[in-house]
Amino acid sequence: MSVAGDTKGKTLPARAYTSPEVYEAEMREVFLKSWNFACHVSDVAEPGKFWTTTIAGEPIAVLRDKDGQLRALSNVCRHRAARILDGQGSCPKVLRCPYHGWTYRQDGQLAAVPEARGFEHLDRESVRLPAFRVGELSGMVFVCMSEETEPLDTYFGDLAEKLAPLRLAELGAGPRIANGYDHNWKVITDNYLEGYHIPVGHPGLLRLLDYKRYVATPAKNHTWIDGPFRNKPSRNYQERLYQKLLRPMKDFPEDLLGAWTYVHLWPATFIDIYPDQIDTWQLFPDGLRRTRTEARVYHSGSGAIRDRLVRAINWRVNTKVMAEDVELCDMVQLGLESRTYERGVLNRNENGVLAFHDLLRQAVPGIDEP
Repeated sequence: MSVAGDTKGKTLPARAYTSPEVYEAEMREVFLKSWNFACHVSDVAEPGKFWTTTIAGEPIAVLRDKDGQLRALSNVCRHRAARILDGQGSCPKVLRCPYHGWTYRQDGQLAAVPEARGFEHLDRESVRLPAFRVGELSGMVFVCMSEETEPLDTYFGDLAEKLAPLRLAELGAGPRIANGYDHNWKVITDNYLEGYHIPVGHPGLLRLLDYKRYVATPAKNHTWIDGPFRNKPSRNYQERLYQKLLRPMKDFPEDLLGAWTYVHLWPATFIDIYPDQIDTWQLFPDGLRRTRTEARVYHSGSGAIRDRLVRAINWRVNTKVMAEDVELCDMVQLGLESRTYERGVLNRNENGVLAFHDLLRQAVPGIDEP
């Protein structure tokens, strides 16, 4: 539901993108209280396997313990604050800090301390790594640091039902693809959530997708965006080759065959659904004007030359789209920092942006103050 009054049909004010106070409030009230995507279920499928991530800068380790239980623990040693685990891998029995060798059981309880007799005031039984809520939804593992947030099963509304036919858990997951941009995280999210800029900013997408049928549908804590294909060949050879050779993955849902589909999960996770592969893309705010990102590609594993070529063309096309978006976001970031811009108005094709801004208005009181 959009906010009534002077802000109806309008964007957040520029201050929401440039104020250190707003940024800190977002970390506290948005990211720490949301279900944040962590990894693919295959990354922690076996006992001892772990995956590391961060939420609002807080280091987190997701792992499957020896009893098969999924856990999310602080990835910070209680001794001198060193990071315990790095990247992803396996810790068959214990988590061992690489700084001084403190070890923790897979449930987070302190297990052993080198030279323990030298710690006169250490109560070993009281030392454990903080644990956080963790769950799985449609092959994706999520972590929430708040006990007050509603359960993952209901948090995203009917999203699990929409994603189920994709059988994401059965797809092979590619490596992390890290990047970073000099933009406030909301500038990037705003850009993703609307197709209004496609005719001007993305000539390739305009050749491939039917802009008149490009529709964003906001729902509970997510927005589903349909980008149907055009019914005519692209003038660009590479794009035309993609159209000609495209062969959907096995058992890909029929209702999504003729489209590229985009999904935004509040607050900062994105799923790009293509017939030939599925991508996830996640934003990690790294300061008021800096955002780290991680992307991953999931597909059936087909090694056929045709399928590999289609996936390669897809990646090249969308790499070009990303480069165009970076230029657009560069301009927006500078404009938000200007002295004359206050706030903008939203077209009906920007309803996804409006839904996102309204979620921020609800989560961060005062964010709409000019």
